Amino acid sequence: MKKLPELYKNLNTKLIDNNKKVYYMKEDRSVNTTSVEDELNSIFNSLGYSYNIPVELVTKTSTYHTSLVAKTKENVLTIDNQTIPIRDIVRITRT
Repeated sequence: MKKLPELYKNLNTKLIDNNKKVYYMKEDRSVNTTSVEDELNSIFNSLGYSYNIPVELVTKTSTYHTSLVAKTKENVLTIDNQTIPIRDIVRITRT
């Protein structure tokens, strides 16, 4: 029987830690790069009336499909006469 060559054995057995540290966030809030305040300002500073622009407001507790009427420092008033605190709004999208 013919003798086969020996297998290569790596002698470098030290711990190698060259992987990058990665953070995974389950709830992805970075889908929309604009913040809620920036989106509200763009809606109210756009040409035309803000109550003609249909939006979807997603808050911590519910979702509203409505149009915005007014914005104060802390709240948003919808055309359905609902007052929604800005700090509770998670996402605003124009529909």
